[in-house]
Amino acid sequence: MPKTLVVDDDPRTAEAVCDRAGVDGEVADHRFVYAATDTEALRIMADDADLDVAMVAIDSDRIGGMGLFRRLGSVRLRIPRIALTAGRDLSGIRRAINEGAADFLVKPILAEDLWATIDRVHRATQERRRVWRTEAELAALRREVDIAGEIQRRILPTRFPCDGDLEMFARTVPAAEMGGDFYDVFELAPGRLGLAIADVSGKGVPAAFFMAVARTLIRATAGDGAAPAQCLARVNDLLCGHNIPGMFVSVFYGVLDTAAWRLTYSNGGHPPPLLADRGGSVRPLLGGHGVVLGVRAGLPYAEATVALAPGDVLCCVTDGVTEASDNEREQFSEDRLADCLAANREQSPETLAATLFAAVEAFARDGPHRDDVTRLMLKRRPAAEGP
Repeated sequence: MPKTLVVDDDPRTAEAVCDRAGVDGEVADHRFVYAATDTEALRIMADDADLDVAMVAIDSDRIGGMGLFRRLGSVRLRIPRIALTAGRDLSGIRRAINEGAADFLVKPILAEDLWATIDRVHRATQERRRVWRTEAELAALRREVDIAGEIQRRILPTRFPCDGDLEMFARTVPAAEMGGDFYDVFELAPGRLGLAIADVSGKGVPAAFFMAVARTLIRATAGDGAAPAQCLARVNDLLCGHNIPGMFVSVFYGVLDTAAWRLTYSNGGHPPPLLADRGGSVRPLLGGHGVVLGVRAGLPYAEATVALAPGDVLCCVTDGVTEASDNEREQFSEDRLADCLAANREQSPETLAATLFAAVEAFARDGPHRDDVTRLMLKRRPAAEGP
């Protein structure tokens, strides 16, 4: 029910309202308060927070017209205003519109015009307010998503072991503010490093939350001393226990013994990492098979071991790399990944990660597909490069 302030010293305006009051009781849908002077109007506007519309005379000696609202001082009154005029001076109406009037009425006011104008202005204002509220809510949600995305980026390690014969580097570039890819590198014991790369189904906020849960469970389970296959089996059971429909995660998890230079790993449905040796050959790390985590509890996971020779480079990626598509929908593919790795294997892991990302971006620049892109690179320095 709109509440309208009528600021006018012309009794005919109040009469137009009163005339309508007796017709079918429709005036019950409206409320009116009256002011015949600026002083009365300013007092009502300062004290009454329920006003929805104001009708203001613009050609009265006792009423300040649209300029009346500038005299409110610190009081903020954001209500639509209808200009009332006894004449047909278009310049006066135009001036009132420029000063903030949403519409106008010419006296003598016909009852039908009065109600139609008030209803139209009120509906338009309600719609604008709804849009403002929606925009404000969206802006607040966007700020929260931005903050959550920043938190997500901060929980992933940005400093990696790069001492002795070991070099490592990893980065993820989400397709949106928040992603479902993650990587992790953590010390299990002196000379033993846990490393993981994973890809959660879906994108956005649900994938990001599932990613945080999966990463936490992998870290906690690995920290209890579980071997890679045991780790993935336990994490799979825990994720299934949460019973989150439609969510799963592919994971490659390995433990690197930096004394023996042996990597023991298990693969839960993730693209096999590639191993490039110093001679230029590139091969996938097969073995250690298992399915994605979070689909069905009680599944077994296999385990495999590979030795890393001096100069070997291990390249772990998510499918955002290999499945990146150009405008012809051709994918970057594992073959292009292997070629890029072979051609740039002498680079440091950090430089190699940047080179690979640039190659994917150049390939898929105009393509329709966009996914999170994550790379984890590990290199055993050649003996000549050792300290």
